[in-house]
Amino acid sequence: MKQLSSLCLALLLAAPALGFESKDGDRVVLIGSTLIEREQRYGYWETALTIQNPDKNITFRNLGWSGDSVWGEARAEFGTVADGYKHLVDHVRAEKPTVIIVGYGTNESFAGEEGLPKFKEQLKKLLDDLSTTKARLILMSPPPVDEDHWKYGNAKERNRLLKLYGGAILDEAKARSAAFVPDIYQDYGPSLPLTDNGIHLNAWGYRFTAYGLLNELKVRSPDRKTIELNGRGLVRVTQPVLPPVPSPLGQGVGELYGDSLVHVKGLEPGNYTLQIDGRAVHTLSPAEEEQFIKSKGEHPVKGTLTRDADRWKRGIFDQDTVLVLDGPSLDQGEKLRQTIIAKNELYFHRWRPQNTTYLFGFRKHEQGQNAREIPQFDPLVAAKEKEIAELKKPREHIYELVPANEKK
Repeated sequence: MKQLSSLCLALLLAAPALGFESKDGDRVVLIGSTLIEREQRYGYWETALTIQNPDKNITFRNLGWSGDSVWGEARAEFGTVADGYKHLVDHVRAEKPTVIIVGYGTNESFAGEEGLPKFKEQLKKLLDDLSTTKARLILMSPPPVDEDHWKYGNAKERNRLLKLYGGAILDEAKARSAAFVPDIYQDYGPSLPLTDNGIHLNAWGYRFTAYGLLNELKVRSPDRKTIELNGRGLVRVTQPVLPPVPSPLGQGVGELYGDSLVHVKGLEPGNYTLQIDGRAVHTLSPAEEEQFIKSKGEHPVKGTLTRDADRWKRGIFDQDTVLVLDGPSLDQGEKLRQTIIAKNELYFHRWRPQNTTYLFGFRKHEQGQNAREIPQFDPLVAAKEKEIAELKKPREHIYELVPANEKK
């Protein structure tokens, strides 16, 4: 099955020529077309980058605009293309970014090979005009279409042109010593489609590519610890970072992550329940384990979550390491993502209100007095960012094994 390659296989396997390091105080601005704008709806990329930097103050501003190009055409509204481009550049500069993520090339590629020289010229102009910010750049290659779900023309030709434009972006990244998220054209077949229509990532697509994005940028964080339990003793653990947030479909669909890994030794025979902060998250009951297998299916990480029937029947944790698929750290990560989404929505209404024509445009004589309400979004955005700053910090949790029939 041919699936979306850019931001899938590329994000999972390839290594960029240059790494990327976040800095305390970074202000990250994302610009581009639909790929960028839709990310704020799901928040998986921003959440992944936020989780990796729990000790740094980093903010994100998504200025993506569906249908946009390096000319800023979609931002022109009732003005000229030049007006749209000025709006794009001025807005990015006003945010005082230290990092700019650029995701263009998809819409421009419809001009074919003939349009490539103009695209190269305008991309260079855009980056030159934004160079006054002195921001570090991350340039993204446009994703190819998913040939199994693309219904709008010759998919192979579409992908040939997208690869061509991606190559031009790579050349510009090399010329500027910028980080680059590349595109590798190989087949990859995840269990579920990553797009809604062959090109636009869905929730699963953004989740699937989020941690690959970290790999592409060579973002590294301390490894999470395996929880060591000796018999029934309890341990207090604070991990260096939160675990990757769950997929929108829950565990068991190509999922490689859980709340934590727990290794137990020296336990007497019997049935035990693993508790985190007094909450039961895993029970070593043969009946419950069999039901788990029936309802979830075999876990994709073989050998991590124990499936040995004899071992379960004995009820013994004999030098076992168990992947805990549920727990407070996962809950915290998901709450972080939802708070990021809420922040992005508030900021969207701040910079791009629906009734902008009445507030700031040629009809402002009718309702322009209401424009004073738009800055009132600022403290709301700031409040959400305070929540994000707290939610991204790992918390201490208590791990303990108790007999399954013991009340705690």
